[in-house]
Amino acid sequence: MNILLRKRKASSLLFFLPLLVLSTYMQAQSLTTSSPQSVVDKINQYNENLPGERLYLHFDKPYYAIGDTVWFKGYLVNSAIAYSPLSSRIYVDLISDSNKVVQHFIFSVSLGLAIGNIYLDEKLVHEGAYTIRAYTNWMRNFGPDQFFYSNFYVANSGNKNTLLINSNASFAANKVKVDLKFGGIDKQPIGIRDLQLKLVDDKKTVNHSNAQTLANGGLNLNFDLPDNVPVKNLTLITQDKKDNTIERIPLQINRASDVDVQFMPESGQMVELLPAHIGFKAVGNDGKGIAVKGVLIDKENNEQISFESVHDGMGVFDFVPQPGETYTAKITLPNGEIKTVNISEIKNSGTVLKIKNPLSDSLEVSIFSSKDIQSATNDYTIMGQSRGAIYYAATFKLNRDIVNFKVPKDLFPTGVAHFTLFNAQNQPLNERLSFINHNDNLKVEINAGSALYAPRDSIPLHITVKDNKGNPVVGSFSLAVTDNGQIKKADISKTNIFTQLLLAADLKGYIEDPAWYFTRDNDAAKALDILLLTQGWVSYNWKDILNTPTQPAFTAEPEYMVSGKVNNILNKPMVNSNIILVSTGKVRLYKDTVTNAAGQFVFKNFPPITDNTTFVLEARKAKGKIINAGISVDENRTPLNVALPYFPAPTPWYINSDSTVLNYVKKSADYHDALADSKNGPGRHILKTVTIKAKAIIKDSKNLNGAGNYDQAIAQDDIEKAGKISLLQLIKQKVNSFHDGYGTKGKGLTFMLKDKKIHFWIDGIDIDRFYDPSDNPIPDEHYNYQKDILEYFTAEDITGIEVLYNPQYTALYDDKNLPALYDDQNLPTPPVSGSNDITTAYIEITTRSGQGPFANSPKGIYVYRPAPITIPAQFYTPRYPVKNMYPGFTDLRSTIHWEPNIITNKNGEANTFFYAADPLTTYTLVLQGADLNGNVGYTSQEITITNKK
Repeated sequence: MNILLRKRKASSLLFFLPLLVLSTYMQAQSLTTSSPQSVVDKINQYNENLPGERLYLHFDKPYYAIGDTVWFKGYLVNSAIAYSPLSSRIYVDLISDSNKVVQHFIFSVSLGLAIGNIYLDEKLVHEGAYTIRAYTNWMRNFGPDQFFYSNFYVANSGNKNTLLINSNASFAANKVKVDLKFGGIDKQPIGIRDLQLKLVDDKKTVNHSNAQTLANGGLNLNFDLPDNVPVKNLTLITQDKKDNTIERIPLQINRASDVDVQFMPESGQMVELLPAHIGFKAVGNDGKGIAVKGVLIDKENNEQISFESVHDGMGVFDFVPQPGETYTAKITLPNGEIKTVNISEIKNSGTVLKIKNPLSDSLEVSIFSSKDIQSATNDYTIMGQSRGAIYYAATFKLNRDIVNFKVPKDLFPTGVAHFTLFNAQNQPLNERLSFINHNDNLKVEINAGSALYAPRDSIPLHITVKDNKGNPVVGSFSLAVTDNGQIKKADISKTNIFTQLLLAADLKGYIEDPAWYFTRDNDAAKALDILLLTQGWVSYNWKDILNTPTQPAFTAEPEYMVSGKVNNILNKPMVNSNIILVSTGKVRLYKDTVTNAAGQFVFKNFPPITDNTTFVLEARKAKGKIINAGISVDENRTPLNVALPYFPAPTPWYINSDSTVLNYVKKSADYHDALADSKNGPGRHILKTVTIKAKAIIKDSKNLNGAGNYDQAIAQDDIEKAGKISLLQLIKQKVNSFHDGYGTKGKGLTFMLKDKKIHFWIDGIDIDRFYDPSDNPIPDEHYNYQKDILEYFTAEDITGIEVLYNPQYTALYDDKNLPALYDDQNLPTPPVSGSNDITTAYIEITTRSGQGPFANSPKGIYVYRPAPITIPAQFYTPRYPVKNMYPGFTDLRSTIHWEPNIITNKNGEANTFFYAADPLTTYTLVLQGADLNGNVGYTSQEITITNKK
């Protein structure tokens, strides 16, 4: 047998590298002359073209309320868990339970780290379940399964009329039985209420009726449920007939026909007379595993074996399939119902790859084969990969019923090891995953000096980080401190940077409580192996790897770039065309380049782009004339229109309410109110937002004066009433004192507002910026230039018009005027900056597309408005240098402290501190991070706040 081994290194590997060592490590196997190197080379080439990325977001807490801020830190790494140089930004979407992207953000990434926050604005966010989806443009090459997801519930803590509901639903004999008890936020029964009831599946009504609660708020219901009605999203909606209060109650029931039970043989297939190791997984209608037991029967209805789930509906059993047999599993659900499932197809001939992961230092690998495929000449190859690199490969003769050998675990780094068996034609036959854990993650410790502190104490923290050999580690970490009286510790500990980057990133689908698999529970190691049997993995397309070099569909974004293509009127690439880029907004830039042989161009080396900067790109001839060409820009401005993978919906806080969550909801509204108290709270030091109520606000306007600052505005409601007319007709109808006039020299028409000539700005861009007078000017040339643009747009394209006439509104625009555009074409004399020029008025026009005056124009001009990078806010925490500060203010923070940028020094140390809040409680401190060189670390501990020290 030929074996290629790769010794695991302490430092991580950026990408695939050649195998390093050729040796022989096997049990009494004959050597062959063939080599797996051809397969290795193809996999290496594939991974060099498409290196993977993994992303984890550390959040400050697991659930929120409207008005809260979601604080997070992103860790972006490559497959080797070293920082990824491929992406300089991450895209983050906040998605509602109706799969609508509520907000789309872009956050900057530096050395694999991103810091961000999302304010849960009551104007955009309503009570319900939400998902955060985070990804890079490069990750899109691997599909949405590679993205990072986190779902959570957002409560409306300001709604004092919300009812607490104890709910218990069950299903039997095609009937849904629901026992309810309604109480107020104070847990007192609501008494007798007349309710209108509606049972719905998604948006379809299944049943409706009326009911009355008992004096204790109780209500017992029975609904008929037809067989054709799925129960996955079954919800009971109650409406109080007196005050019309509506409550939504998800009903979590499991009906046998809807429970999903899958059987997955080890290595992907069952073969007659070869031992089969079968994993199974039972998932209820809420998307979570359910405990089941069952028996396997043959076609004669003889019981072959019994089995029972071990953890979260997953289990495993062994048997040997017999020739000509078919097998069926009879599953018993928790409610006693029986579900029958046919076992997957059994092949007449083939191979089975079995891997055991004992506590010893080696994996035990066995390859079973049917006699008809055994050969003394054909070579088979087994290959082991982890973290984007090949660590083991061997060839052998499949010349017996079973081939046994051992694979040393120390060849692999900690993480999921992916084994594949290939035949002599390099076709993949079997695959199997195994988790190798050297327990060599970073050792992170927090020393708070004491386990007991008083309210408003300053709590110092000394942090130390070492590797598994005790050496100090320089790394980047994030710290979240939460109040156990409001935030459930169990919810905090379900996932962390280790479970995401080294387990979940290699698997498809939802994993319940991934951190549990790394606890000291006696069943944890066994359950982890079953998870790897039953969970789909993020696998290769072997056809692409072995046959065709793959080119990425989505480009990497290692820095901020503006790229695109120029085509002529025949849609052919324009080669060596001059491209000019000019910016507007706070960052003023001028860049030029030329297109390549494919008509492509790229601009690099930008300063940070964080405001609503607009780029105007022009294709010009050598003499500077704009050419008739089409410019396209590679944009990633809009969020993905991709359905979310299924995740169990978080239960609303008011259903079977936990005392901790209820306490959080109660205190959340009180804390926000107290924080904003201008007399007693620290909020008096926070700058308040001034809201202009007297004037209409034009959404997405680029008015330089800010929202609501104008002399006249035509809002969208008035524009929609105008019907199908041109923008020019709309202005003539709606703008006061708009008329045609003459220039200062008395020659040629111009548009005027009272006694002032007009500059038209569209989406923050002065359209005169693109006025290119002819060498022999003709009468009214500039007037006709403006007229053509104003007639090009229709009223339906416009969302708002703002008129700026008086000096307090025109001054900022006067400073932006371009003297180079003023000549003898009857244009007004250019104003002097700061002179409060009285000869020019401005009309700021906001379009629906937001793409400026040439959104659809083919004439060598393209207006590109990139989505800005979101600048993270600073986490606010009250400081109490004197304990009696703010005596009328009660500090009820749920997130006590959030610090996303803790850097350990060369000694592996860092120091920080925070102030305790007022309640007597216990805090949970979660510190996690990475050295961005292949190692991650996580720790959690508690501190008690008490009056007794």
